[in-house]
Amino acid sequence: MVEIRELKIGSGKPKICVELTGETEAELLYQARQAAGSPAEIIEWRADLFENRTKTESVLRLLKSIRMNIGSKAFMFTFRTEDEGGVLHVRDEEYISIVKLAIDSRLIDLVDIECCVSEYRTTELINYAHQHNLPVVGTNNAFLKVLTVGEMDFRVRYMQKLGADIARIGVRPSGKKDVYRLLLATHDLCEDLDFPIAVIGYGEAGKYTRVLGELFGSSLTRGVLNGTAAEGEIDVFRLASLIDNLNEM
Repeated sequence: MVEIRELKIGSGKPKICVELTGETEAELLYQARQAAGSPAEIIEWRADLFENRTKTESVLRLLKSIRMNIGSKAFMFTFRTEDEGGVLHVRDEEYISIVKLAIDSRLIDLVDIECCVSEYRTTELINYAHQHNLPVVGTNNAFLKVLTVGEMDFRVRYMQKLGADIARIGVRPSGKKDVYRLLLATHDLCEDLDFPIAVIGYGEAGKYTRVLGELFGSSLTRGVLNGTAAEGEIDVFRLASLIDNLNEM
């Protein structure tokens, strides 16, 4: 279990995360205010989508502004690269520099680190985050293939071995049977490892993982803010209601 502010990730209901995806400062601050008034417990800034993502002053200014706008909610910094489904290809040194900038700001509560692209940069950043007492969400996205149980098991254990505090796997299930298979694998891993795991599905079939995670041990889920929904996405208010109803049952 990972404790951040008043959250206990890996215990109880899966914690709802929403992404801030705006390209401009104005869009991001509008989304931050939306997120602050939503049931989301973790606000994740996808900094790779920001138009001034390579400008240190702009990134720091946005970190401060988002922090002020979301109040006491947990704040996670993510810079997604092209290798993991982002829009930008960056060298290891560039990725390390951007993520360290966010860590050094001391404005965030969690940092996302891609774990299956470069072991060198992953190890460097996990150690750096832990030196600053910052929990790490190790991430890997498998959008171009259907993961076998063995592949999923290997990736989660690999993230734990590297030192991540939470493992997050993004998947695109081929159908409902595949959703069940992935969730059952999550359950087995959670039973075997003392380690928070999140399996987050994308696409139409993937939305079931967003709601049913608690039954299988998934520690994080993902909703979207009003106006940003796409195929397979669930509005954060509806997601919170569905999870609460399932928890009561």
